[in-house]
Amino acid sequence: MAEISRAPRFQWITRHIPTRDSIHRYRLLRPFAPYLTHNSLWRMNRRSVPRAVALGLFVAVIIPVMHTAIAAILAIPTRANIAIAAAFTLVVNPLTIPPLYYAAYRVGSWELHHDLTIVDPHAAAHFSSELSRMLFWIHQASSSIALGVLTIAVAVAIVGYGIASLTWRYWSRNRWQQRRRTRG
Repeated sequence: MAEISRAPRFQWITRHIPTRDSIHRYRLLRPFAPYLTHNSLWRMNRRSVPRAVALGLFVAVIIPVMHTAIAAILAIPTRANIAIAAAFTLVVNPLTIPPLYYAAYRVGSWELHHDLTIVDPHAAAHFSSELSRMLFWIHQASSSIALGVLTIAVAVAIVGYGIASLTWRYWSRNRWQQRRRTRG
């Protein structure tokens, strides 16, 4: 009974995940069809799902614009599930970008051992216009933000990979136990 109630949740996903045959139907995808036929790109298995989670999270943090398409393209050489990689890029959105970049600045400043003041007030006073002050601030904070974004992206990808692997093991172990119970 539990198996039947679980099936409708995954029917929508399985209906919308492309197959090898559907790739050949789309004219724009035909030149790339030989690269898109690997099973791991479309099937959910114990290797492709954690790779996709890690790739999606890493790309989402590193690249704030067009990250869904970039993650889907990068999933091909890494043999990660394309749909999962694209879906996990959506954790970074206009609501999460400001706290993410503030956290990246704080992490980068800590790693570079910068003073926690954002900008030296005496150096900023030498600039007269608002645009000059803003560009001066971006110049002063850019190294901290860049290093912080890279650190957060790597950390989130590693944690995402680990959680996805553990979740997959737990889920598959429960499925095997259910099968044993129904047989015996």
